[in-house]
Amino acid sequence: MNSMACEKCPDGVMVKTTNAEHNLGMQLFGIAVFLVGLGLLFLFPIGTIIGIFVMLGAARMGYSKKKVWKCKQCGYFFSRA
Repeated sequence: MNSMACEKCPDGVMVKTTNAEHNLGMQLFGIAVFLVGLGLLFLFPIGTIIGIFVMLGAARMGYSKKKVWKCKQCGYFFSRA
């Protein structure tokens, strides 16, 4: 099942898609954490390992994708499993 009738508008068709959410504050914090991880790269040997993991974690801060049903006509959407 890839489409269904919209709950809000009579003629709309809802389709499966993803909705990206951005949080500017968390993205700025992610940049700061990334720079800390970059600094840790130069502390051999354990700092390098921790720095890589910190940088990977910081790359995902402030951005998320969620699966949603979205109406093509009115733009209404809700989360799906």
